[in-house]
Amino acid sequence: MLKDVQNYNCYEYLKINTEIYGDFNMMQHMDKVLKRSEYLREIDGLAAYFTEELGLKKGDVYSVFMPNTPEAFAAFYAMNKIGVIANFIHPLQPAEVLRATVNEVGSKGLMVLDLLTAIGDGLVDTINDLGLPVLVCSKSSYAAPLKTKGLRIAEAALRGLKLKLNNAVYWRDIIHKYPVKEGIVNNADDIAVYLNGGGTTGKSKTIKLTNRAINELTCRVSKIDEIHVPGEECEVVVLPIFHCFGLVIAMHMAMCNAARIIPMMQFDAGLFLKLCRKYNIVGFGGIPVMFKKLMAHKDFDGEWIKDIRLMFCGGDDASEAFLEEFNSYFEKWGSTARLRQGYGLTEIGSVCCTNTNTDYRKGSIGRALDGINIAIMDDDHNLLPNGEIGEICISGPTIMQGYLTEDGPEDAGLYTDPDGVKWVCSGDLGYRDDDGYYFFSGRKKRVIIISGYNVYPSDIEKTLEDLPYIKDSCAVKGFKDGRMIIRLFLTFREKGDEQQYKKEIISLIDKNFSKFSMPSEFVVMDELPETPLMKIDFMKLQEESKDANVLANYEGKYHII
Repeated sequence: MLKDVQNYNCYEYLKINTEIYGDFNMMQHMDKVLKRSEYLREIDGLAAYFTEELGLKKGDVYSVFMPNTPEAFAAFYAMNKIGVIANFIHPLQPAEVLRATVNEVGSKGLMVLDLLTAIGDGLVDTINDLGLPVLVCSKSSYAAPLKTKGLRIAEAALRGLKLKLNNAVYWRDIIHKYPVKEGIVNNADDIAVYLNGGGTTGKSKTIKLTNRAINELTCRVSKIDEIHVPGEECEVVVLPIFHCFGLVIAMHMAMCNAARIIPMMQFDAGLFLKLCRKYNIVGFGGIPVMFKKLMAHKDFDGEWIKDIRLMFCGGDDASEAFLEEFNSYFEKWGSTARLRQGYGLTEIGSVCCTNTNTDYRKGSIGRALDGINIAIMDDDHNLLPNGEIGEICISGPTIMQGYLTEDGPEDAGLYTDPDGVKWVCSGDLGYRDDDGYYFFSGRKKRVIIISGYNVYPSDIEKTLEDLPYIKDSCAVKGFKDGRMIIRLFLTFREKGDEQQYKKEIISLIDKNFSKFSMPSEFVVMDELPETPLMKIDFMKLQEESKDANVLANYEGKYHII
């Protein structure tokens, strides 16, 4: 069990929780394994570069435009050691989004991966225009010796042909350049990271999370399961660290628990399954679309499953039918792990309630973690009784300090109740049962009101997952012939009799919901649009559905049944 949080920053918390295990295998990339002493030395060397060469100091901001790599993970802890705020940016964002984000936070530097920077449209010019010092990382930095030579030849060619960055230095040239110095200690209430809220309900916001919030959540979630053999039991970090769940739970909690960490730059079901067969993988977290891709892969079923003890599923809703089918494989191989749903958001450090292998209620998102308070409130912040749907609001030591604003209050985005308690109002709807389990009902802004009746699109979508030919679905508010309708977007797993599919969909909705929930139009697409976090982009579909004529933007990519 992890130590009490006290006033530690994340760097201190990692060190104190892992020092008792000696020099175990802490990090692995492309078959190369780093001991704890080696990886901490890399972190300390990077912190020295930040202070000695860039002159960064407490409260400064530095941006990381990277996928999951050992360098990106080290950057978080190196900045944290010296009190610098880490700003993580999705590495596949377009150049202008990178520019806007870096300028918004006042970043003093930028860390990039050479390959992604070279192939990104306009990225090199944008980075040069920013005029910031750039730290360039390469895949070969942590490759096994047999693979390093070939990678370095390819990377040299890449730099010569495409990568013309100004003010750039390379990871291998600076990581051991400066002597290690002491960092800042006991600054738990300082901001550790700026994270983007994702923008799934409108314009995205920059969220401020403190060391204390991250460590408090890490400590609480770690109680669900622990690493039994430090450095030998592995966890694959498949969720990106620009995603709060990826940073706090998949990376920081696993590292503090002394797992051997295997970063994955981009989720690939086949590669993930190869890793599981080769190494002692005992746990991983993901979002529903990742688990669906795993189960659909031809190599999913197998003996590797018996070693898995813990899985976390968050970031989106999954149907009970899918969970039961996925878990049947783990039951078959005798694993104690079960894919269980939880709930959270970036503003509260990622997770506030979850089902576990031993504490589970069908259809729920679980019970609140120790020390986390969850309330169901109406629009006037009055508490609602059990069983009544309202907004999910969260308070406790894991909540954000607030949104980053130019002139607003430090706690922008928080509601303070009459007792002085600060709450994050999630924008999500749900209810609590009499036993303390919470149930998710959908996004507040996604509620469709037809003739005064509330229709919850997520309920429709979850129900449709029971049909074997449905791949994805998304119900949105639309307009047709001057009236409001529900437009249902669909993708199918395989070709078939679509008119028969439509009859079965109508029958299932009619059996489970009121007449107001029945879609008026069924739009079939090859693929539904996704956000950068691999969720269905319902905002885009909502926007496209304001006028039936707007669907012409999808010319050749949809048809109506």
